[in-house]
Amino acid sequence: MLLPLLCVAAMGNPTELRLASLFTDSMVLQRETKVPVWGWTAPGREVSVRASWGGAPSVARADAEGRWSVHLETPAAGGPHELVVAADSEIRLRDVLVGEVWLCSGQSNMEWKLRPGELGGVMQAAEEIAAASHPRVRHFDVENRASLRAQERCNGVWQACTPETAGEFSAVAYFFARELVRELGVPVGVINASWSGTRIEAWLDEATTRTFPELESELATLERLRSAGNTGPLDPQVSTVLHNGMLAPLAPFAVRGFLWYQGEANRANHGLYRRMQPAFVDRLRERFEGPSTQPFYFVQIAPFAYEDDEGETGALRDAQRRCLAQPDTGMAVTMDIGDPADIHPANKQEVGRRLALWALAKTYAREGVVHSGPLYREHSIEGGRVRVHFDSLGAGLIEGGDHITGFEVAGVDRRFRRASARIDGESVLVWSSEVASPVAVRYGFAADSQPILFNKSWLPAAAFRTDDWPVP
Repeated sequence: MLLPLLCVAAMGNPTELRLASLFTDSMVLQRETKVPVWGWTAPGREVSVRASWGGAPSVARADAEGRWSVHLETPAAGGPHELVVAADSEIRLRDVLVGEVWLCSGQSNMEWKLRPGELGGVMQAAEEIAAASHPRVRHFDVENRASLRAQERCNGVWQACTPETAGEFSAVAYFFARELVRELGVPVGVINASWSGTRIEAWLDEATTRTFPELESELATLERLRSAGNTGPLDPQVSTVLHNGMLAPLAPFAVRGFLWYQGEANRANHGLYRRMQPAFVDRLRERFEGPSTQPFYFVQIAPFAYEDDEGETGALRDAQRRCLAQPDTGMAVTMDIGDPADIHPANKQEVGRRLALWALAKTYAREGVVHSGPLYREHSIEGGRVRVHFDSLGAGLIEGGDHITGFEVAGVDRRFRRASARIDGESVLVWSSEVASPVAVRYGFAADSQPILFNKSWLPAAAFRTDDWPVP
């Protein structure tokens, strides 16, 4: 079913047969499901969609506004195939693959391209690009666009992965897709809709934004800009504008799941983020079609030495961790592969791989895949020590150096002190000579913290805190 979008971007004759922006040559369709195919033509005109893999054509009639939509049953992974869309004229899509489709979004660390950029680049970028001959990896880059109202179309093109094209791919999305192709042996399409430095508020749709009283002033700004007939460049930080310009045109495309790398821009309202991200996930799942409940895998932000940090970064990381309470979510941890001097860590290979581990284990049910480092489960007080218990231990806990760093404890005075720690079986004992009666423990809380607790698969423990005390 088509979304009730508010604005039609006219292109040429409005009665001509047109397809939604994602339907082009070299695209990837989600395998073994019923995928929506939609577009526009003259009101009342009949449209048929026929696939080269066989089966009867899917037929629909355009509504009073010229919109039409069909569902096409897709086969097992493979291709290339052709799609033929016919009404008064015919559109033929060639080199269509059927496989796995993932929608990737966020801010700069997701947007970061594989090619070297002005501020640096991906580790071993030249070698990676030269070796990027993966014709079954396809990438669709959504052009950056902020809009005050939801759009029906966007600019972008599907590209097969070659050394000539891969430099323009999202690096994280590329390394994720490459891993899946290697492990699953099927085509993988990644859709990259991301924008550097943006808050999650800009990616929320208007209906979701209205569920948060804290965002009332944001909605007032949106209405003011609409009333003023804003015609100049639009601030991409305004609530809803990136959903309107970059996500709305993609729905209800069928996807297997979502990847999300964002959070740095929301350090100042980390408490609200704990509620906004789950709401964002719910809305994505409502708007995009696909097999079963689509998983949402995201990245806990890496160490970086913010000059003005007073605990906001640690609190944001913990807010992200708590979002794991939402079903079918997973978090890739980057505490060991960041660079405190660079907010854009160069090791995007490992970020993509760790996201792929979640997908392989949880989405594709690969047995024996250790997909996560240790995740805080609970703690207990044992005299002057805190015993911390974890999930996702794999084959057991290990230290990545001479001694475990990154733990802090506090008593009833809420003053955290650096703590000693040691592994004790499947838990960690934490203590400080300066805190006789600890009541709370934190790990990896400092903005630039690079702690060294892992499981034996060398996946790092996620940053966490056990308290819920106010952070500036």
